[in-house]
Amino acid sequence: MVNHRRRIITLVATIVSSFVVTQSSAAETYIAGNYVAGSPSAELRPLGEARQQADRVVATTPGSFIVRGTGNSMLPLYSSGTLLVVKPVAFEKLTRGMSVVFRKDNRNIAHVLLAKTKDGWRTTGLNNRRNDYISVNADNIRGVVVAAYTPISGTTVVMR
Repeated sequence: MVNHRRRIITLVATIVSSFVVTQSSAAETYIAGNYVAGSPSAELRPLGEARQQADRVVATTPGSFIVRGTGNSMLPLYSSGTLLVVKPVAFEKLTRGMSVVFRKDNRNIAHVLLAKTKDGWRTTGLNNRRNDYISVNADNIRGVVVAAYTPISGTTVVMR
């Protein structure tokens, strides 16, 4: 009888834990209804360490460069001030869910790829109400975000 109860408890625990893992994976794949599986999450780092870590990634990733994001269009994935490491990628290698940096009106824009169209890729900022009206194409793409570091400052508090 005890073995039977133990088996049932183990079975229920396995089912519940697999459901939780499945749910958290799905939640991490979508933000505000947008697929973001190809976008790295930002790592929170102390002010100086964020820049050092971004520099390390650039040193080991040929052709890559750093841009500092401004604005709130990519919240909650990237906050204003986040250092984005961008790697040039062939236009044909772009896939849905990647965060990319492209040129618009002489400015760099970092947004997520939504869908391939006849003109290129439709993009959006995760915190924007509408998709972008300009398509990302081989002429305006700068690269794909491969790492992100959000500098933090202030006092560290240890919680027990």
